[in-house]
Amino acid sequence: MKILLSAYACQPNSGSELGNGWNWALETARLGYEVYCLTTPEGKDEIEAELERVQEPNLHIIYVTVPDWVNYAFRYQPGVYLHYIVWQEQAYKKAKELSATIAFDVVHHITLGSLQMSSALWKLKKPLLFGPVGGGQKAPVAFKKYFYHWWRMELVRDFVSNLLVKFNPNVRQTMQHADKVFVTNEDTYNLAVANGAKNPEMFLDTSLAESFYPEQMPEREFNGTLKILWVGRVYPRKGLPLVLEALSKVRSDVRYELTIIGDGPAAYMIPEWLDTYKLHGKVNVRGQVTWQEVQQAYTTHNLFFFCSLRDSFASQYLEAMAYGLPLITLNLYGVKAFVPDDAAIKITPTTAEQTCQDLADAVTNLYDNPEQLLHYGKRAFEVAREHTFNKKIEHMAAYYNAYAPAQQEVLL
Repeated sequence: MKILLSAYACQPNSGSELGNGWNWALETARLGYEVYCLTTPEGKDEIEAELERVQEPNLHIIYVTVPDWVNYAFRYQPGVYLHYIVWQEQAYKKAKELSATIAFDVVHHITLGSLQMSSALWKLKKPLLFGPVGGGQKAPVAFKKYFYHWWRMELVRDFVSNLLVKFNPNVRQTMQHADKVFVTNEDTYNLAVANGAKNPEMFLDTSLAESFYPEQMPEREFNGTLKILWVGRVYPRKGLPLVLEALSKVRSDVRYELTIIGDGPAAYMIPEWLDTYKLHGKVNVRGQVTWQEVQQAYTTHNLFFFCSLRDSFASQYLEAMAYGLPLITLNLYGVKAFVPDDAAIKITPTTAEQTCQDLADAVTNLYDNPEQLLHYGKRAFEVAREHTFNKKIEHMAAYYNAYAPAQQEVLL
């Protein structure tokens, strides 16, 4: 069976969307499908080196370029949207050209994982799978104080998102023509339905390689001090100041230490936040560290405290769960849909003040009942095992077989 895969973001040995695009392409090819992957030339050197290493004959990479002036505009934020939209049209032209000699059975859009950015490949009139994607989620207005001056940028993001949904013709056309739309949260599900999707399905867009998972859940001892971990890029939407304020409100006799791993555009404000919430002496700011050090941190802490205010599903959640690290988080977006209630402490947001206190109370409760750390950790470890790349792609393969001509079915 021949699969045409659209992966604008695609690069081996990378995280986020880049790694997602590459892993979908490679692992699908390894299942026996002949994969033709459309992507940009941005990661060409890395891709070619990895192709030489893995020697997968079923995987064919097609690099789609855009005019130089579009690449120039790509340096600026508005140009990012323009670059993607132009690339999609170029990808469609290349796909149409390829279709003259290659009989594609199924077309699958993987990245970018955004409903608003959509795809132009619906015009091929082939069986089309779209996603999994997010994009419908918006940060709760009640928590705008945690964005500081970046809240204006959040409003701009929402404005542009609405414009894309309204004026990008590929959005509605993709929703109406796709045989299956996969979404990562309820907000995006509703947006897909509103734009004509016939049968959207919830499907988590985050996965981990089999090699990431430890063979056994790490053993942890609670020695009277909660060792709390926060990992991520320090963007306003990642909610770090919410976590810090919540920790400032835990009961005074609760002993804890917070480790912050990560850097980013808002990292320069961390000292100010520590002053504001009087947390000096309780927080270890490590900045950007190696991936090996991140994995070590997942094994040496006993609580992961991360409250993203806008995310489809942050990969850190799954990483922490893979190491059996219990979570305290907000009951929003992908977490709400894919993390069971018995695998994490999920606080449903109300007002900023009440939510902050609820988070603080959750920390206090775990301190008073440390046996719950093991309970939530074990369940998180089990749930994470359901989200390997292999399992996700095998699940998606059932749709390839369902929508392709019957004689082309690949037996797994």
